[in-house]
Amino acid sequence: MFTSFVESLKAIHPIKKETEKLLIKKLTRHTGKAGDILVKAGDINDRLYFIEKGMVRSYYTIEENKTKTDVTSWFVGEFGFIYIPHSYIPKVPSVETIELLEDSEMISITNKAMQELYDTVPEANYIGRILTEMYLVMYDERIRFLRMMSAQKRNDAFRDMFPDIYDRAPKKYIASFLGLSPETLSRVRKKA
Repeated sequence: MFTSFVESLKAIHPIKKETEKLLIKKLTRHTGKAGDILVKAGDINDRLYFIEKGMVRSYYTIEENKTKTDVTSWFVGEFGFIYIPHSYIPKVPSVETIELLEDSEMISITNKAMQELYDTVPEANYIGRILTEMYLVMYDERIRFLRMMSAQKRNDAFRDMFPDIYDRAPKKYIASFLGLSPETLSRVRKKA
């Protein structure tokens, strides 16, 4: 029932059978429709989500001159994990929202359940650290290419890093993620 989640963790580090049984007891299955909200800005993100099928994005809203604009901060497709670190780790209200972009099937584990595993199972600590490091490296790469690359190179880097999302996600969200206007993204993609 939770095979894909467990196998994704095993790809990071071997898991003992007894650990796998403990983990499975702490997992919850979810389904949702495109447009559903998993975490709303202002709420505490208390779950780590694994996307078994579908695609999600996280975004924050900025307001300038009484105009609100959503800025996409992350995309996750199948077999990826998503959470909002600034909310999940310290257990404080999020400034971001997680939205389903497609009908999705997910598996989640609460922060409390993760902490219990960290306290009792050494390989859980290792896997948690590796997942956090992976997220940090991807975040660092995103910051670097937003600050140091031309619009064309940003688009190319996004296509190379997220090939499964490149053609599936709405272009306006990709443009937002890349710090480009939708019109600039369209021009850049025509040149690619």
